Amino acid sequence: MSDQGPIAASFFEAIRNGNDMAVDAAIDAHEELLRARDGTGLSPVLAAAYSSHIKLAHHLAMLLAKTPDGLDVFDAAAIGDVRVVRTLLSSDRASVDDRGPDGYTALHFAAYFGQLEVARLLLGRGADPNAVALNESRVTPLHSAVAARHRDTASLLLALGGSPNAVQKGGWTALHTAARNGDEAIIDMLLLRGADPTRASDDGKTAIDLAEENGYAALAKLLRTQAGKR
Repeated sequence: MSDQGPIAASFFEAIRNGNDMAVDAAIDAHEELLRARDGTGLSPVLAAAYSSHIKLAHHLAMLLAKTPDGLDVFDAAAIGDVRVVRTLLSSDRASVDDRGPDGYTALHFAAYFGQLEVARLLLGRGADPNAVALNESRVTPLHSAVAARHRDTASLLLALGGSPNAVQKGGWTALHTAARNGDEAIIDMLLLRGADPTRASDDGKTAIDLAEENGYAALAKLLRTQAGKR
């Protein structure tokens, strides 16, 4: 079945709407939809997870696990299934360096969805904490964790070699994102690891500028103080 056909399109629309009944009905009629991909390369599990329908993502993962090929490492990482990730890596059915259709590694998904134990396992098996997504976002796992405000995962990535000054699309660092979000705890840990508050994005904005623009005056002051110490 073409991933771009009307049946698949309706299926992914039902997933993004969290319409469990429509999703199950579609799978009952076309089980191959479990292996379909949307226009951006997302699997059904990832489409559900990105749409914040976590129960549905786990339900789809459970159905996939019953198929001959089972879950892939990207879906398993996103939902935090440490056992499946470990099994896939140990059996050489997946590698920590593998890329999904959208250019992300399993560590990117673990970071974005806050799956700390999966991230710990992947990093322990040699996953690159500075892997750059092979798509226009150019994010590293640290960018993903900070964007989703997963502090424990961000802390783990920084402790195990994640660069606080890595640059994603638009010239943003993780500190830019944390400043825009007003996330003081993440800002503190980034600064502790050497994040540069004076670094400007492609449009000339620093983390200080973003904190001020978004109403976080106290954080802007903190960042300005740190900039003065460099």
